[in-house]
Formats: sequence, structure tokens, C-alpha cells
Amino acid sequence: MCTLTYIPTDQGFLFTSNRDEKKRRATALAPASYTIHDQEVVFPKDGAAGGTWFAASDTLKLCLLNGAFTGHIPSPPYRLSRGLVLLDAFGYSDFTAFYHEYSFTGIEPFTLVAIDTKDEKKLHELRWDGIHTFLRELDAIQAQIWSSATLYPEPVRKKRKEWFREFLAKHPIPSQEDILEFHQFSGEGDKSIDLVMERNDTLQTLSVSSLKQNEDSFDLHYLDLVEGSRFHTQSKQHVPE
Repeated sequence: MCTLTYIPTDQGFLFTSNRDEKKRRATALAPASYTIHDQEVVFPKDGAAGGTWFAASDTLKLCLLNGAFTGHIPSPPYRLSRGLVLLDAFGYSDFTAFYHEYSFTGIEPFTLVAIDTKDEKKLHELRWDGIHTFLRELDAIQAQIWSSATLYPEPVRKKRKEWFREFLAKHPIPSQEDILEFHQFSGEGDKSIDLVMERNDTLQTLSVSSLKQNEDSFDLHYLDLVEGSRFHTQSKQHVPE
């Protein structure tokens, strides 16, 4: 939910997320397949609101990060959990239709990254700051990293981008295990900003989710860092050329 990387590969891409949350947050369920808006969607389910921060269907992969451009002061109650907003995106013809047609009013600010492969691979970044939505299409052949604006100020986000650049320099063709290692062990020994973080005994990285897109399937690895368990599933699918 709070750190995300995207890396294009010869066969598809790697899409990997760290979920930083309150320690008292209800335990999430390991990834499973659910029918969402008449399609099969695989995701770990939030134990509190029933939504998710990371989900994949045949043609759409999504990851949500808290906050838009800068930190904000929460002002609940909100109309809907952001994790349920993510799942609502699967009910639209494509991600741009979701952006244009969905009502974000009453939702806490967020950043939603989407890989839409319905017709051709497109990488989208949607930000909602509580008043306005912003959508941009990113270069899908360039690696990217995002860190939550809520938890990490701009100087820290820049530092994490440098760690990512150093990782890519050492691993020009990274495997899924390589990126999982990056998401678990990168940093400088400061738990408040390292990729696996812990802060003030209230926040910590709870899990890592990593999706490897292949030509006709995807592999999803889910690491529960609290329980020390690992879950893996593979989904066969049709991916347009």
C-alpha cells in the first residue's frame, strides 16, 4: 500500500508492493480469487473493510497507495474505504473510463497505479487529492517506484528512488526473487524510512505482494511479514499481443 515498484520485462512486468499499516489493523487474508463485477480478480483481502490495496484480473493490475501529492490530515467519516474503490475499478470498460465516470467525492486521498492490458499495455497513475483527480499515462517501458506521500516526505521519496536506481544498475534483468529481496532489505538502517519500515511502535510493513506477468499467466507471491508465511498462486490468462 505504501511502496510500489514496476519493472518491465521481456515477457511482461514485475509489479511489487509493500503494505505499511497500523500494527493494530485487522489481519489481512492471503490472496484468493473472487468474482468482482462478473470477472475473476485475485487479491489479498483487508481484514477491516474487506477491500484491498493490490489486485489482478486478466487485463487489469492495480495497486493503491495512501495519499496523493503531499501528506494530508485525515477527516473521517469517509463515504467508502479506498480499498473498495480499487475493486470498483474492475466494473468499468477500461481504466480511463473508471477515471472519467467514477465519483471520488467523500473518499480519502490516494494514488492508484494501474496496468491495463485490455488492448495494449498501458501504465496509468491516478491521484485523488480530495478535491480533484489527476490522471497521467506513464512510459510502460521504464521502471518506476512510488512511495506513499502520507508516510514519506519528498526528500525520503527521492532517497528511495536512488536506492531503486542502484538496484536496477546491479540487476539490469531482475528476477522476481531479486525484486522481493529489494522490497525486504533495501534501506540505510533507519527503520522509519527503510522499505520494510517500523515507526513509533504504531506503524510497520505488514506484507509484500509481488506479481510477475508472463506471456499467458501471472505468478503472485505474498509474504506475510508478521506471521512469517509465504503464499504463491499462478493464474492462466489471455494477454493481448
